Amino acid sequence: MSDESNSPRLAHDMTSSGDRVRDPDLPVARGRSWALDLILAGLVTGICVPASDPWGRDAMVLSLLLTSSLLVRRSHPRVALAWATTASLLQVYYLPTPTLSIVVVPMIVYAVTRNASPRTGLVALWIGLAGAVIGPARWSGLTDNPIAFAVTATACAAIVTGAYLLGRQLREQQINRRQRAQAELERLRLQQSEQEQRARAVAIDERSRIARELHDIVAHSLSVIVVQAEGGRAVVLKRPEVGAEVLDTIAETGRTSLAEMRRIVDVLRGGSAEASYLPSPGLGDLAELVARSGDRFQLLVRGTTPAVPAAIGLTVYRVVQESITNVLKHAGPAATAQIRIDYLPASIEIEVSDDGRGAAAHHAATDSRAGAAPEPGHGLRGMAERVSLMHGRLDARPRPGGGFVVRASIPLPATTTTGPVSGSSS
Repeated sequence: MSDESNSPRLAHDMTSSGDRVRDPDLPVARGRSWALDLILAGLVTGICVPASDPWGRDAMVLSLLLTSSLLVRRSHPRVALAWATTASLLQVYYLPTPTLSIVVVPMIVYAVTRNASPRTGLVALWIGLAGAVIGPARWSGLTDNPIAFAVTATACAAIVTGAYLLGRQLREQQINRRQRAQAELERLRLQQSEQEQRARAVAIDERSRIARELHDIVAHSLSVIVVQAEGGRAVVLKRPEVGAEVLDTIAETGRTSLAEMRRIVDVLRGGSAEASYLPSPGLGDLAELVARSGDRFQLLVRGTTPAVPAAIGLTVYRVVQESITNVLKHAGPAATAQIRIDYLPASIEIEVSDDGRGAAAHHAATDSRAGAAPEPGHGLRGMAERVSLMHGRLDARPRPGGGFVVRASIPLPATTTTGPVSGSSS
């Protein structure tokens, strides 16, 4: 099985045990299964201890002491190293010849190098090399048979060194797998964090969009209703027949607003598909919007209404709607306004100007004269956000001679075409 296929299991092991490999000097094996160690120790003991019988009972006991160190070779490698070192030194001291259990020495060197820290592995290597010299010197005779000593010592040192190198290589591979698994976990955490941030950003944008929609609908509708009610109260005394017309306008404005709000609420609640896909207001609804707002507003259109995406049509509609709302709220009861829409080949130009001197316009003009930038309200901020989303420009400021003007320019998609320029008014 490849290292990559093992990475999920290693990642789970790291997260469940809390063992993060950051320092290469730390051990990498903890909590291993005792079953494998017990089986290996049992096999080696079953082979080596009976083979020591010709050398007597002491040889069998010392062989058992040495092979039993394999029980803790992975779970407690330092203990296994001290255990095996002590047993080997006792064999060198008490026995005239080596026993078969001496094969445990390179096994312990390998296990300690792989499962303990690099420093402990180096200690095991030097202990093994020292044993490769001390053992042959004791059993082969350094002075009696120097050739046999040299051959035996070299062979023992080579075996110990090979065990050390193999253990170090496997340990490094194990550390690399864990580090890759940890890096993968970190990458997944970062990816999840980015997804959560994107989700939060989408939620914030959606809340802002809904807030703009509700503000535009409620503010405009209530402004029209209030203006119609106040104007109708003054007119109905002189011309009673106008009262029914005023009430019809108020009722129609209320019904339209309720329908739009119901559409937004249905979308938020995940309602039926029919409710979710009701058409949004667009360019074709501008004339009705202006007419419903009262006779103080005049609509001038230049050019043929183009076929535009619903988002652009809704943006134009909301800009005009919010501009009318601001006139009704701030320009004063006697103010009039002109709404000009220019359908150009590459853009839609909007200008809404009034001749009033409402509180908001007066405040903005005062701030402008003082050299401070006027702080826009929610309506102007919402218009600016809408136009910006369509890659357009918005300019809203007091007029030098009085009143207020809102200008917006919204670019059209490259595939949009407009008809010949013509003028109309309502």
